[in-house]
Amino acid sequence: MEASQHPESRNPGPEREGVRPPQARAHGFPYRAYALAWGLVGTFLVVRGMPQALSSDGGLVVLLVALSAAGNLIVVRFPGEVVFTMQGPVALAGVWLAGWPLAVPVNLVSAAVLAVTHRATVWRALLYLGNATFGMYAADRVFRAVSPGPADLTASLAAAGALLLAGGVFGALTGTVVSLGRFLDTRNPEHLAPRRLAVLSAAAVLLYVPLSSLMVTALRAGPGGAVLATSVWVLASLAVKGLVDAREANRRLEAALRSLEQVAATDPLTGLYNRRRFEEAFTWECRRAARSGGPVSLLVLDVRGLKQANDRFGHHVGDLLLQSVASALRRTVRGTDMAFRIGGDEFAILLPDTDSGGAALVAQAVADEVARSSVHGEGVRLHPRVTVGCATCPDDGSGPDQVLRAADLAMYRARAAGRAVSQASGPLAVPK
Repeated sequence: MEASQHPESRNPGPEREGVRPPQARAHGFPYRAYALAWGLVGTFLVVRGMPQALSSDGGLVVLLVALSAAGNLIVVRFPGEVVFTMQGPVALAGVWLAGWPLAVPVNLVSAAVLAVTHRATVWRALLYLGNATFGMYAADRVFRAVSPGPADLTASLAAAGALLLAGGVFGALTGTVVSLGRFLDTRNPEHLAPRRLAVLSAAAVLLYVPLSSLMVTALRAGPGGAVLATSVWVLASLAVKGLVDAREANRRLEAALRSLEQVAATDPLTGLYNRRRFEEAFTWECRRAARSGGPVSLLVLDVRGLKQANDRFGHHVGDLLLQSVASALRRTVRGTDMAFRIGGDEFAILLPDTDSGGAALVAQAVADEVARSSVHGEGVRLHPRVTVGCATCPDDGSGPDQVLRAADLAMYRARAAGRAVSQASGPLAVPK
């Protein structure tokens, strides 16, 4: 398994610690020393356990090695970049059946398969070998201590409890080793967060232990046990992968739809909401105001001299002026307000729960903030200016079309009077 905050340096974890993604950076000395230490542990266990593994049932060893090699190609990705390969249940099944030495050839072949299918560093290979082999050694010792005698996993609840305990030790140990290695490699303290360690351990137990016990039961079923065990492993692995992949695909689809919806509702130049989103939001706010009896105000802004700036300095400078106005709107409005670009040089601000007096204050603040902005382009420095028209529902209309027309007329009157702000009615209204 693996857990990584950075996709470019995903960590293979207990089952894939030998993997290095393409173009991964070089490891620092602390990580290399750590990996070397675990490599020595793994080498010691290989030397100690290989004779017993070679003396085990040859057919069983070949089956587990073959399944383990294939299992490294079945990758299950969980949220938070936690990744498991499905060779873990195969190796643990061998441990429950014949003891930890049977995991030695399985882990060696797994490391070789990973090195072929991924570009791996020697240091990651050493850490993988030591971590995976010692984790299975520890799980075997715990299991045999709690449930001495033949590993009959169906005999009692006590045997099942011993299996869960041993699997928990495996998950906690290998997850901790991987996380500490990731910390030494990246210096990111998130890899040592207790919650992350708990998630890794729990996921290893839930994904590996039940399937490994089913494989053991199948292997003991008689002459067809190998076929049955293989079928159990293949079907369970593909089912888990399919379920997780489907959930991940749904999550990505939802994110893509949200992104598309955001793009469809956003003006690409300024990043503000566009006219389509304005019409939807304004209609909804007017209906809400009608139900609650509260006010909603609208500001309509026109950028002065935009055409002249485009003609004289080019459209690039005109775009900078529009972006400067949009930034001023963001700095001025509240979190509950919404700003829009509704035309070439027209903007709008929707002010929920705001009466005409509050709208006048916001309108003047917006005009002042825009005037304080400046744009540098083509060797010139320009200060954008806006004319603002305000209208309020229900004072100036009962629906969005009436309120928008009232705000437009107020803006035209302000422009004719040489003022920055005017209201359809209220403290800044210009006599008709």
